[in-house]
Amino acid sequence: MNSLMHIIILQVLLGQVLSNLTCTSIKNIDKCSCKHDLYGDDIEVECGLSTLELNLMESIIKIECNSDQTQWEQIFGRIDINELRFTQCLLSDTGINQTISTLGIYKVQSLKLVAMRLDGSLENTYLSKLESVETLHITLTKLILTNESFEGTPRLTKLYLRENYIEDIPTGVFKPLTHLEILDLGDNEITKLNSDLFYGIPLKRLNLDTNYLTSLDLNSQSLKYLDVANNRITSLTVGRLNQLISISLNKNILVTMPDQTFKNTSLMSIKFSYGNFTTIPQRFLTNLDGLLNVYLTSLNIEKVPENMIWDSQNIANLSLASNRLNELPVMFFRDARKLKLLDLSKNQIENINHELLTPLINLETLDLSNNLIIQINNYSLRHLKNLKYLNLERNNITNIKREALYVPKLKILKLAYNKISNLTSNNLFSLYYLDQVETIDLSNNFINCIDPGWVRLIMLININLSSNNFTVLRIQDIQYINEIAKTNLNNNPLEVIDLSNLEIFAKAQSPPYNFWNNRQINLSSDKFICDCRNYEYARFLHNQMPKIVYMYLQIEQKLICNDGLGTEFSNMNIESLTCDWNIFEDVDKTDCFECECTYRPHDKSALMNCSNRNLSLAPKEIISSRNVNYVELNLRNNSITKLPNYENLNIKKLNIGYNNLNTINLTQLPKNLTDLHLEHNNLTMISEKNLNNTLPNLNILTMNSNSWICDCNAKNTINFIHKYSSKIFDLFSITCNQSSTLLVTLTEEEVCQEELNTAMNITVSILIVVLWSGFSLGLLWMLYYSSGVIRGVATGEFAPI
Repeated sequence: MNSLMHIIILQVLLGQVLSNLTCTSIKNIDKCSCKHDLYGDDIEVECGLSTLELNLMESIIKIECNSDQTQWEQIFGRIDINELRFTQCLLSDTGINQTISTLGIYKVQSLKLVAMRLDGSLENTYLSKLESVETLHITLTKLILTNESFEGTPRLTKLYLRENYIEDIPTGVFKPLTHLEILDLGDNEITKLNSDLFYGIPLKRLNLDTNYLTSLDLNSQSLKYLDVANNRITSLTVGRLNQLISISLNKNILVTMPDQTFKNTSLMSIKFSYGNFTTIPQRFLTNLDGLLNVYLTSLNIEKVPENMIWDSQNIANLSLASNRLNELPVMFFRDARKLKLLDLSKNQIENINHELLTPLINLETLDLSNNLIIQINNYSLRHLKNLKYLNLERNNITNIKREALYVPKLKILKLAYNKISNLTSNNLFSLYYLDQVETIDLSNNFINCIDPGWVRLIMLININLSSNNFTVLRIQDIQYINEIAKTNLNNNPLEVIDLSNLEIFAKAQSPPYNFWNNRQINLSSDKFICDCRNYEYARFLHNQMPKIVYMYLQIEQKLICNDGLGTEFSNMNIESLTCDWNIFEDVDKTDCFECECTYRPHDKSALMNCSNRNLSLAPKEIISSRNVNYVELNLRNNSITKLPNYENLNIKKLNIGYNNLNTINLTQLPKNLTDLHLEHNNLTMISEKNLNNTLPNLNILTMNSNSWICDCNAKNTINFIHKYSSKIFDLFSITCNQSSTLLVTLTEEEVCQEELNTAMNITVSILIVVLWSGFSLGLLWMLYYSSGVIRGVATGEFAPI
């Protein structure tokens, strides 16, 4: 075997000979290596650069040539195969048959020649003595045909000659092929054909697509399928194609045809798309009993003759889509009672005459999408008793009257991309008669609520309400939807989902509960309000509702808060959800003045935020409501010097930090107070002595950065700190005024001992001063007395004793 030849052989088991094929049974292998996969059907033979790969699954041999000088040697011993493929080989004038015989192949059923090389035209010698070949593929090969090209393949039934750059077809080239049924001449460069080219040949299918034909007039008494798509045909004659049942004319430049073009044929299907067939002849498809399928699309048709399909009573599928029709003649469907599919999409139809569709009693599919329809007439669809699919997408429909959709067998309704804002007309539900409908698509409209009439649609499985105007969704709305339905509400401007009565609705369902038949809703919005208006929905998301609720309803969601930060509602802390006090609905609530007031449903509390408002006086009136458990009052960062009496108010948390408080009366604080913030004020001491019943519920207390005195007047302060030390959050930050001494480290005796020492020192000092003064006075008196006696003796007033 020549080392410049690359042979890939894939064999599949068909007969006893191939099934027994092993490395030892392959001839001329003494200079080659052979591997047999013990666990499969693969055999691989390597001879230099040549490789034979055999797989015993199909009887196929593939040969790739790497040289024009290939010398073939026998590999097999007279085997029969299904298919032989040559790729990139030279067709020698000795013929393919000699190569096949040399390899040891006896019979070939199918022969494929890909990217072959030959000198000159395809003479009869190249394909001689191939009587066993029934299917011949030649592709990607420069072919010049002669009248003798296929004389050596008389038993051909299928001939595929695509992509061979063929320009001319000799008149007698196919005459030897008396068994030929399928011929593919597509994707070549043929410009014309002799009308009798196929006469006398039992041809049934002919592909002439993607050539340069400008006219066509064939004479074939057996041809049934004709494809001339993607040519340049301006003239077509099919009068001598009596057996023709299917024709494809796509992408040609036919402008018109003769009246009753196909009257002598057995036409069952016509396909003509992408052209300018602007003038449809009278009786174009008239009186064709076998006609079943008509596809005239993308042809710029503006009008059709009324009698275009008259007396063709068996048409089942008719498409006039993607044209420029604005109406159809009223009697157009006179004889189309068996029509099952009608496609009028992508036209310019504005109105459907109420008589137009009357004959279509067996119609099952109607596509009117991408038109200009504003309203469906009350009686336009009334006679379509068997209609199952109705597509009205991408029109200008604003509302639908109940009688307009009187189609009780309808299964699928598409109304997406219209201008529908509601599904009621004169207070009547527009979809009332759709008892059997299973799928409804109303996406991309302007609907903002679910009408109670939906409850009638018990067969609904899928509802698409995405990209509408829903801002609020209530459980009352959801209950109207069939319990097995999946509802798509994605891409709506949803702000609120009110599930406040969900538990009641769920518990009201009749057992047994079917987990697999619960309502399923898909939601997405980037306008979602992330406050307490969606608290019940937050409970639902965080599985804080009874299990029965999740058997009643399932929700898949991606709801983004309207905070501009892209926060997902599912990530919100349910305990932090609040809403404005004005939104909180309670007839007993008091008004909120000056401050920012909110309601928090998690613990039913009211939050009164008066921080950062430059207040000098604390508010005396605090918000309240019968349905509020307690109030949180925030007075932080103001200029308040004194608190009013809050003793009898239901305040649970009080923040008076960062103010100018100089005194605090603990007895006037709320009895239920749990949190008290007093940091950063001017407080000097706690004046109350008896703390037994003071702030019994206190849990958190802050007191740092005040002017706490640390003398004997601080005894009550020290006692207070020691009593509530476990509650004081900033215990080790509370220091004496102008000192770093921690109050928690002081005792009553310590703060008073310094004062006692000072008093004693003063007393001693005074005593010393008094004693010193007495001593000094006595000394002075003695001196004075002594000086008087001396003077008397000297003057004689006193005689010495």
